[in-house]
Amino acid sequence: MQEARIIRRRVRASAAGALCPPLAGIVLAVFFLASRPVLGQVTENAAPTGDIDLQAGSIPPSQVVAAVEAARKAVAEHPDSAEANLRLGVALRSAGDQTGAENAISRALSLNPNLGGAWLQKGLISITTGTLPAATGFFERAVEADPNSVGARLELAAMLFRSGDFDGARKHIEAVLQLDPNNANALGGLGFIQLQQGDFPAAVENFRKAIAHRDRYPEAEQNLGHALMRLGDWTGARAAFETALREEPDATPAVYGLATVLRHLGDTVQADAEYAKAKAMLQMTGALARAQADDNDGVRLWNSGDLAGAEAAFRRSIDDHPSYAEAYNNLGGVLWQQKKPEAATRAFELAVRADPKFAKAHNNYGNALMSAGNLSDAIEQFQSAVSLDPGLATAHFSLGMGLAQQGRREEAETEFRKALVLDPKMAAAHFELGLLLASGASNLAPAARSEIEEGLRLDPQLRAALPVAISKALTTRSDSGQ
Repeated sequence: MQEARIIRRRVRASAAGALCPPLAGIVLAVFFLASRPVLGQVTENAAPTGDIDLQAGSIPPSQVVAAVEAARKAVAEHPDSAEANLRLGVALRSAGDQTGAENAISRALSLNPNLGGAWLQKGLISITTGTLPAATGFFERAVEADPNSVGARLELAAMLFRSGDFDGARKHIEAVLQLDPNNANALGGLGFIQLQQGDFPAAVENFRKAIAHRDRYPEAEQNLGHALMRLGDWTGARAAFETALREEPDATPAVYGLATVLRHLGDTVQADAEYAKAKAMLQMTGALARAQADDNDGVRLWNSGDLAGAEAAFRRSIDDHPSYAEAYNNLGGVLWQQKKPEAATRAFELAVRADPKFAKAHNNYGNALMSAGNLSDAIEQFQSAVSLDPGLATAHFSLGMGLAQQGRREEAETEFRKALVLDPKMAAAHFELGLLLASGASNLAPAARSEIEEGLRLDPQLRAALPVAISKALTTRSDSGQ
């Protein structure tokens, strides 16, 4: 059996910080909430894609493995198709493989530099990885290649607003509304710019239009509340803030706005309660920012090989914010590397408790449990991981390992193959799949031999884990392999 594959996290680009005045910090949510649209049109003939719709900018989690598999097949059949490579990039980005996605999209652009959808995807990847200046340039290229791309214009508008270029942002938002007059993101974004520029009646009108075209839009509701406050409509503002908080209870600007409205309406008791709530939320935001900073320090120290320093940084992060799941998960990883399995297992368990939707923590907790011999509970954790994040190749591999140990060969094979769809260069998955296919056979079948040999090619150190009989069989060709 392979050593447990504990997943560590890369340094996070910090997004937390002290809350700005009530109107600030809202526009990003307005623009980014749902502005991941259909890819721009292309001029070449698209490669066939089967039944999986790979055009969407984001693929539903339940379809990720099938989408990646279909996209890889399309690229294998049409390696010089820019569209096929773009589809693979979209599928891999949805699976969480930013590096693989960027490689596929770069390949698409080398084949067709005017592929607007590829420039859009490069910009989205840059946002994910925290390279924001580059994202602006990529979105500009996307708009140049496809002026009718709603998604590219919305993303570019968001970046321009972030840099303080309101006029540039407004130009692209208005272009979107020419293409799609009912686009809720564009209406909300235009309303926000009007709010910042003091045109409160127009802002109110556009926020209401945005809300009318989306079932749930708490960001627009809280912006509407701020605009109505500026017009002196305290009752209307209260209703808007209350709606925003029903939809998003943790929206600090809406809590602060509601407190201000209640004070103007004379309800000082409830206003004070809301102010106290906003203050506590601000303190929590500050604590989270400190926790993220300490966690980032820990990741850097871990990557440099300073395990003791990393452990200390992760523990500081937990002290800053006791429910910060990332720090517990990373603490578990560094403790595991220090050969402290019981402490690591406890840290992974706390990570899962702090964030039950943290797929990587479930996977790590499962590996720790499996190493301790608690196979049934480990498999439950792996199943949670792949359910939460079907694109997490390592979790499929871990689940395959657990199922194989339970003798559930067909299910294990399925999971190993899913892992390889997502990560064809995962040496351990090739190796374990080959061993699984070889188990119980009287000779080494070609399929088993092929997988084992590929695993050994990718990672020669795996040879040390070969059973003696299979090691001998690899040196001779079996009858079935002649």
